[in-house]
Amino acid sequence: MPNTIKANPAKRFFVEMLTRDIDLDDAILDLLDNSLDGLLRITKADNSKYSNYKVEIFIDKNKFEIRDNCGGIPTDIAQEYAFRMGRPSGRDDNIPTIGMYGIGMKRSVFKMGKDITISSKNDDKCFTVAIPSQWLTDDDNWELTMEECSSTSFDERGTVVTVKDLYLGISKLYNEESDFISRLIKKISVHYAFILKSGFKVYVNGKKIEGKEISLLSEFNDDVINSKKGILPYIYHENNDGLEIEIICGLVDAPPSLDEDSENAESSKVNRVDAGWTIMCNERVVVYADRTMLTGWGDGLPQFHYQFNTLVGVVSFKSNQASKLPVTTTKRGIDASSDVFLRVRKKMIEGMRLYVDYTNKWKNKRKIERETILPKSQSETLDKLIVSKKFEEKMITTKDGFKGRVYKPKLPIPSIKDDGIRNIKFSKHKDDIKKIALEYFENDSLTDNLVGEKCFEEILAQLEQED
Repeated sequence: MPNTIKANPAKRFFVEMLTRDIDLDDAILDLLDNSLDGLLRITKADNSKYSNYKVEIFIDKNKFEIRDNCGGIPTDIAQEYAFRMGRPSGRDDNIPTIGMYGIGMKRSVFKMGKDITISSKNDDKCFTVAIPSQWLTDDDNWELTMEECSSTSFDERGTVVTVKDLYLGISKLYNEESDFISRLIKKISVHYAFILKSGFKVYVNGKKIEGKEISLLSEFNDDVINSKKGILPYIYHENNDGLEIEIICGLVDAPPSLDEDSENAESSKVNRVDAGWTIMCNERVVVYADRTMLTGWGDGLPQFHYQFNTLVGVVSFKSNQASKLPVTTTKRGIDASSDVFLRVRKKMIEGMRLYVDYTNKWKNKRKIERETILPKSQSETLDKLIVSKKFEEKMITTKDGFKGRVYKPKLPIPSIKDDGIRNIKFSKHKDDIKKIALEYFENDSLTDNLVGEKCFEEILAQLEQED
């Protein structure tokens, strides 16, 4: 009787467990991440060269394909680890990638179907690796064959990943009648906004995707920036132990008026989709517009609600060592327990608290704010604000032991002088309010506050006429 037992893993375990905790759109973004890693290798992360490179994604109910011109998979990487279930340490430690475990490509293609082909042309070779459905069911065969392909099938150095024999559920999502593709386009626009703004191009079924713009209100007057008194952003920056951190937050627009507050309170809606905190790791968005305890809302800050729907913050982590980034294995989330994120979270709360307090102080004086305070500011893109020498020169060193520098503005506060203005607040049934709006003012689209204000003005005008 033999003394050895079989302890090799079953492929079914890898396929089912690897793909279970990742959504389909995130699986596609994982493949896009691989193309971006190739872009970083070939450009040495010089974003002035990004405009020469692109990714094209083609999706239909029968096939998925992603094609790039980002240098191809180096032959040694393909042979040694690109197709392994895991990644050796030390690889790509000189460029700002976000992959750490070497499971992205495999997990992504296994998520979609059972007939997989990866072809690539690099500096010295053109090769194809096929992963047929039979390989996925053979637990004894873990080897794959690399075959040479014709370089004429590539116009430039790059990689093509093709998945056929799609799973039934995936095929239905890729159908033209599904809204999956439109949702994917929006997600790419958000998650790669900063790289797309640098010139890198991504197409989905021939449609070029534009990166979503994020801007903040700021006064660019030298005297205001020097004094730090005005509508200005909060900026924090540190660069320690190979990890660069930037935080910027502020107002993206005028805070809601009382009328807008009332409408949003009734509908429980937030107008702006970008309100809250966005977190990037190596210029890729991993958390977008978060309004939960993860980023301090309801824990250090008030619970997020409609009053704060013009408050926006962005946090950027950059490192050539992906292990230093507080990112999850799916690369679409933050490790909330990491020491670095917990420390940075305190700075996020410190910065956002300025604007929470600002909106509270001006809540009952929105008209004055909009007429006298906000017109002095203008909308500026985040990259312009962060790199502006005007702000950098006024940043001061913090005292928390991490050699950080901060620009902390002194936002305007309303005068404490009694201006005689008082708020009138009472509740009436919405049907009665609408009835008055329609029959008395011949306009049933008036807001609740406006109906009340007009009623007050009508009575006041009658009294003044009698006097």
